[in-house]
Amino acid sequence: MRWNQFGASIGGPVIKNKLFYFGDYQGFRRVQGTVLPGTVPTLTERNSNFTDLSDLITGQNGTPHTDALGRSIPFGTVLDPATTRAVTAGAVDPVSGIRATQTGFARDPFGTCGPGTTSFTVSGCNLNHLPANRIDSNAVKILQLYPAPTTSSFTTNFTTSPKLYEHSNAFDVRGDYAMSDKNQMFVRFSYLDDPQFLPAIFGGIADGGSFAQGLQNAKSNQSVAAWTHVFSPSTVNVGRVGFNHLHTTRYGPQGNNMGIPAQYGFQGIPQVALNGGLPQMVISGLQNLGSNNYLPSDEVSQTLQLTDDFTKIHGAHSLKAGVEFQKIHFNTLQPPFPRGEFDFNGNYAGVPGQAGDQTGRAQMLLTPIATTVPNGISYVGGANQVLATNISKTYDLRHYLAVYFQDDWKVNSQLTLNLGLRWDYFSPISEANGAQANFIQNGPPFNAPTFLIPASGKANRALSTTFQALLQQDGIALQVTDKYGQGLLQTQKSNIAPRFGFAYQASPKFVVRGGAGLFFNSFENQGYGPNIGLNYPFIYSFTFTGTTDSAAFSSGSNPYGTCATAGPGGSATIGSGLTCAQFTPLAVNGKGLGLQGLQFNYKTPRTLSANLTLQYAITHNISAQAAYVLTDGSSLQAGIGNNRVSQILPANISTTPYRPFPDFAEGGSYQRTIGRSVYNGLQTKLERQSANGVGFLVTYTFAKTLSDAGDLLNGGSVSGYRAPWVPGFGPHFDWGQAAFDIRQVVHLSGSYELPFGKGKMLLTNSGKMTNAVLGGWAVNGIATLQGGQPITLTCPSATTSGTSCRVLQVAGQDQKLGLHRDSKGALAWFGNPAAFNQPCVLGSNPPAPSGCVQLPANSNLILGGPGSTSTHGPGFHRFDFSAFKNFPIREAISLQFRAEFFNILNHPNFNSPNFGGNGVVAIGNSGNFLSSTFGEIGSTRDAPFDPRQIQFALKLYY
Repeated sequence: MRWNQFGASIGGPVIKNKLFYFGDYQGFRRVQGTVLPGTVPTLTERNSNFTDLSDLITGQNGTPHTDALGRSIPFGTVLDPATTRAVTAGAVDPVSGIRATQTGFARDPFGTCGPGTTSFTVSGCNLNHLPANRIDSNAVKILQLYPAPTTSSFTTNFTTSPKLYEHSNAFDVRGDYAMSDKNQMFVRFSYLDDPQFLPAIFGGIADGGSFAQGLQNAKSNQSVAAWTHVFSPSTVNVGRVGFNHLHTTRYGPQGNNMGIPAQYGFQGIPQVALNGGLPQMVISGLQNLGSNNYLPSDEVSQTLQLTDDFTKIHGAHSLKAGVEFQKIHFNTLQPPFPRGEFDFNGNYAGVPGQAGDQTGRAQMLLTPIATTVPNGISYVGGANQVLATNISKTYDLRHYLAVYFQDDWKVNSQLTLNLGLRWDYFSPISEANGAQANFIQNGPPFNAPTFLIPASGKANRALSTTFQALLQQDGIALQVTDKYGQGLLQTQKSNIAPRFGFAYQASPKFVVRGGAGLFFNSFENQGYGPNIGLNYPFIYSFTFTGTTDSAAFSSGSNPYGTCATAGPGGSATIGSGLTCAQFTPLAVNGKGLGLQGLQFNYKTPRTLSANLTLQYAITHNISAQAAYVLTDGSSLQAGIGNNRVSQILPANISTTPYRPFPDFAEGGSYQRTIGRSVYNGLQTKLERQSANGVGFLVTYTFAKTLSDAGDLLNGGSVSGYRAPWVPGFGPHFDWGQAAFDIRQVVHLSGSYELPFGKGKMLLTNSGKMTNAVLGGWAVNGIATLQGGQPITLTCPSATTSGTSCRVLQVAGQDQKLGLHRDSKGALAWFGNPAAFNQPCVLGSNPPAPSGCVQLPANSNLILGGPGSTSTHGPGFHRFDFSAFKNFPIREAISLQFRAEFFNILNHPNFNSPNFGGNGVVAIGNSGNFLSSTFGEIGSTRDAPFDPRQIQFALKLYY
């Protein structure tokens, strides 16, 4: 690692007592290796040209499956999609000659044992050897892009350490002008240029990067001016105006290289500036391939802010009033799936209705063909999901206005009251060209499903006749009107927020403080989406899916069944690419189109905050403090999704007939202000103000945060809603620990000036040489100790269709949480898989999976235990240390040497098992308690900054 920071600052008078200047500059140069682990195909797979996938069985050691015919099939077995067929409980399957134990579907493994085999084994049946004539040559060419593994493991078998580059420059300039005794003003301008290259795990065409990786630049400037006018010693007014501008760009390493998708068989991928590279391929059991979604990204945000604060001191009252106005623009080019995304979850090549075998590579390799068995289902296979987005830009804007009044009233020498009132208004987000639409599934103003588009605006709003016909067919009204403004919803104007606080000095050493207040805030940290500008016919996304893993892809809400360029039988093969998607609005078919919506009567998220604090002075420089803090949030924005089922359905059936809008994508973005959260915390502090060269701060927090509204941008390790539209469940069924809940946190920091050298306790009369070496030293330390965050574990086998399931915790079984090496020598967190179970698959007979918990269909536990979380992950522990040495040169000049050690103990902090996101792909099945990889950890937190870093610095003061 090479890390260089340098800079200087200067300031002084231009005109004595009138005009002053200040300026600074900082440069930062960084070249740093970043460790990136992942999973790639094994050598056996590569050397066989991907015909021998036996490592899927020998490398996983999972619990064998029992299929609908009662046959035992090893975990990880690849089954032939062309043998998929329906079977009926009690009836003899004509292919195998076996009487079915349950109604469903069956298919047969690749190998030498016939379909009548009741117990398949990898060696006895030569399983997972694929016929070369069934393999898609495009898939082989793509899989060969993966590098060779660096270890012999099946999972996390590849590690690389590419270099990260950063080359930033920043400066500030400021001027202060005292016009008179009653008028002062200042102006400041700040600038930052921060280009970076954040490498992906593979680089090149294979890429495998995340949204946060690639070539990026951020240029920002901030301008501010303020004028302070003193009317009298008791009356002051301060006016400010500020302007912030931020322009960030990011694209993949192959962004400017056109024609790459066609070289690997993908057709129909838009080839425009910065959109080069392969589509993203999500292959279960392997690291993602191709360029990441949401790239290219070009974001410009700018805010004009005006504030004015008036202060009047009248007797025992300090009165304040003010106003704030913001005009916010954010222009964004960030198409979700500009090259498309192709998902291969492996279910087409696994035991029907039983997922998790990581056979995605097999599904990708096998070309869909006509059935090879009597009464079979043809053309099962290809991608199980294809996502695609046209490329365009949104120009969003909104306004914010607030006024407040506050009275700080010193009642007497012991008691001070703080009384305040604030009003906030957050306008709807509108699009400058009228390029947004709102799909309102229910509720006002129409109380019926409605697709709402503004009637005016520069953007083209022509709709295809097919799309309009599908709206009518699915019972969705079309409203083209300016009646509801460009924002297409209504926001609250009644956001009145009272506040109250007090401070009471009970004795010279004891103070009691407290307060409560309402706070409104609608500036959600949500990134580009949800955004109703991402709606047809402006920027729109297709979600093409099939129905079940035992049906052809064309059975789903997609146009592949009638698309002339689709794969065999209407399948989504690599060769069909995105040719069945339409990127010209008037040519859009509409099937599989995702519709986005925001609650029309949008409520401003509101927080009630209260605290009671006791502070006691132990000595003149040591104090202790304890506080109870309550934060109660309501009307929080939550993504419940639209077009989802509203009843509990048996597993592995098509949800299309049960969705309210069967022709459109399932689970499109729909945001409602229905969430809630509650934080209760005990916050304590022991502090010593620096005296005699010693100072320290110790804080301890014991808290709990419950919520049914997830973080809009970062979900952590807590999954979303299981059944938000099903009566009896809904969003509140998932009320539980918030993703960011950390039960206990300890922070310790301190500084100590060593007692050596001139003017110190020891060696106070030392000579210049001794003082230069031993004197002037100070050491500092910061330690952070905190518990782990919540984890959601989903059921290994889906219990229902259209809704999701979480594990059940087994009473009396200790989860045995803690870092350890499992039987394979891998780092793991969960020590006892027997502490978890799942409900039986609804409709399975005999009950599946083996050992599951049998529940009636009307039990709420059919979707797993109530609440949001199942357990918690590893904690976070870090200690930073520094040593400073001062070298006096003259009276006004000194030199300071700094040695700083970040994470001096080089202690690794690990992500939770099954954690994925931001370029991290979880170890396959590390969240599956039936798998041998259960609990395994594949990444560290804070990468690339988690290893120990040592920095030396010199700073000249003059």
